[in-house]
Amino acid sequence: MNGDDGLETRVEALLAAPAHDAAALHAALAALYARYRDLAAQIERVTRIADRYQGAERERGRSYAVRYEKQLRQIEKIMRISDRYQSMLRDLNDRLHWLSLRDVVTGLPNRRHMLGRLDDAVADAKEGGAPLALAIADVDHFKRINDGFGHDTGDKALAALGHALCGLLPDGDAARWGGEEFLLLFPAHDLAAARRRLDALRAALPGAMAPLWPDGVPTLTLSCGLTAWRGDDDALSALLSRADEALYVAKRGGRDRLVVAD
Repeated sequence: MNGDDGLETRVEALLAAPAHDAAALHAALAALYARYRDLAAQIERVTRIADRYQGAERERGRSYAVRYEKQLRQIEKIMRISDRYQSMLRDLNDRLHWLSLRDVVTGLPNRRHMLGRLDDAVADAKEGGAPLALAIADVDHFKRINDGFGHDTGDKALAALGHALCGLLPDGDAARWGGEEFLLLFPAHDLAAARRRLDALRAALPGAMAPLWPDGVPTLTLSCGLTAWRGDDDALSALLSRADEALYVAKRGGRDRLVVAD
């Protein structure tokens, strides 16, 4: 038994004795009190140390939390910026792709776009057996507009023609083929139906161009060469060649007319 246990035993014995030794009991109680007072002081010191340690840990935890939260906000901001940047890049690429397939003067699809459209149209005709026709149209005496009114006015005239063709034909069925030539596509049209459609287009053209037509410039006319797809053995190059030859005949025959390829 250690000394502390002996002190407690002595106090218990003195308290149990019939006749108390007051002095001895007082001394024993004082010693026991001093012992527990020191122990309580030690416990209090340990508690204060533990509280400070826990407080420091809490502060450190809060500091880490604030720091991580700040870093998280920064990461989220960077991600939002990155998402916007990626979206802008996608929009820009889509716009550039669209522009690469458009003629800047008329707003119509360009030759590159129409070549792909022709390939698809011929493939659809082969697969479904539907008829297909196309025409190449040339603006009559366009050089006179450029020479007499300037190239800016010439571009305005072409823009008016492009606007009219957009309104008279479905989107993608008219394209600027090159210079003052335009290719007109008539899916699901045989030769007779395409001819009726093209005659109606030529008749409606002056009114359709009027809103954008430059002042003082004579209304333009078109010479057209029309042909139809002749079946699986008819290559696209042959189809285009026949339309071009028919256009040449129309121009040589006096212009402002439609010639159908044999």
